Amino acid sequence: MLVEIVVENFFSFLDEATFSMVASPIAEHPESVFGKDNLAVTKLATIYGANASGKSNLLKAMKLVQEGILLQNGTAKEWIGKIEPFHLDARKEKEDTLLEVSFLLSGKIYRYGFFVNRERVTEEFLYGEGEEEKDFFIRNQDGEIIGGEWTALFKDIPLEANRLALSSLLHSPLTAVHPVLQSFLKWFTDMRIILDTSKIGLSPSIARMHLEKYRHNLLTLVQVADPSIQDIVVHEINHPSTGKIEVAFFVVKMRRNEEGEAEAYCERFRFQDTESAGTVKLLSLAGPIIEALEKGGLLMVDEMDTQFHTLMTRYVLELFSGHYNDKGAQLVYSTHDITNLSSSLFRRDQVWFVEKDSYSASHLTSLVEYRFDDEERKNSFEFFRNYLNGKYGAIPFVRPVDWWVDDEQ
Repeated sequence: MLVEIVVENFFSFLDEATFSMVASPIAEHPESVFGKDNLAVTKLATIYGANASGKSNLLKAMKLVQEGILLQNGTAKEWIGKIEPFHLDARKEKEDTLLEVSFLLSGKIYRYGFFVNRERVTEEFLYGEGEEEKDFFIRNQDGEIIGGEWTALFKDIPLEANRLALSSLLHSPLTAVHPVLQSFLKWFTDMRIILDTSKIGLSPSIARMHLEKYRHNLLTLVQVADPSIQDIVVHEINHPSTGKIEVAFFVVKMRRNEEGEAEAYCERFRFQDTESAGTVKLLSLAGPIIEALEKGGLLMVDEMDTQFHTLMTRYVLELFSGHYNDKGAQLVYSTHDITNLSSSLFRRDQVWFVEKDSYSASHLTSLVEYRFDDEERKNSFEFFRNYLNGKYGAIPFVRPVDWWVDDEQ
C-alpha cells in the first residue's frame, strides 16, 4: 500500500513536498482506514487545485518512479530524458530531482528514493522503517553500492549510470528466489497510474478477460451510468473503410417484440457510438477499478471524474472507502468537482490541495491541517463551501467581470 510520495525540484514542485496516505488520529470514517496504530493508511485520497496548479505533476512523479523500476533493457536513455526540474529558478534547474516513495508490504514499511538529473542517477537508497529499521542498499554519486544488507546481491549486477539500481536488481535472476524482491516487483507492476483517461482505450483482449472473470462487477459499474444495459458483448466485424476484421463492443438491452413481450436485444451499433462519453469512459476505467479492488492494488487517476455525473463518481469512491474494499486497495485521483467534497464522504486527511505561489511553485496542503469547530463537525459540514470561499486556497484567481473591458483604449 502507498504510504507517502516525496518530490523536490520536479516540474512545478520547487521545494520538497510530501503527499501522505498515513491516517491521522481522527475518528472520521474508520471504515476508510486500512491497518491500525502506526501502520494505518487511508484507502482513498482526492487532490484539488486550480488548472495548472500542479495536481498532475504529483501523479507524474509516481508514474516516473514506476517506469524507472520496471525499465526494460535499452530504454534507460528515454526514461531519464523525462526528468524535468523546476525551470523558473536558474539555480534549482541545475540541481538534481528527488523522487521518493514509501510503501507498506506484508506489514513492513519500505522507503525508496533517488536523486537524478537528465544524465544520470546521482544517489539511490532503500530503507526499512518501523520497529526494525534497516538499510537495504545505498548508492553513491559514483554509482557504487556502498552499504546495506543487500550489498552482496549487487555483486554480479552491472549498474548503468542512467538506470536505477533497483531496476537492475529486479530484472536479475535473483528476483525469482527472493520473496521481498518478488513482492516489490508485483506491487510496482500491479499499480495503475492513468494520466490521460482519454487514452485508456477499450482493449478487446482485456475486455474479454474482464467480461469472463468480473462480469458481474463490470456490469454493475456500467449500469450506474446506464441502467438499461443488460450485458456487454464483444463481436468481430468488418471495418467499413478498410474491410479488415476488427473487434468491437456491443450492448445488450431489453426491447419489446411484435407481441409486446420484453426480450434481450443486441444493438447493431458499437458501444462507443451509442453510449455517452461518460458511460464509455466508465467502461474503460472499470477494468483498472475492479482489478485494484480484487488485488488490493494502487490506482491513481488524473481528472478521473471528468464526464462523470457526480453520483457515478460517488459510487466509485464508496467502493474504495467502504467495507467492500477489504484488501486495502487505494484510489488517488485529482479533480475539480466539488460536489463530493463533503465530510459525509471524506476524512479530512484524505483531502489535499495544490496551490502555486507567486513564483509558480506548487505547494501541497492537507485538509487535516485546518481547524474545524465542533459545530462544523456535528453538522457534517460540507467542505466545499469553505473551499469556494478561498479558505483552503487552491482555487483560480478570477478577476472581476469588468476587467474584460480595457478602459484605457
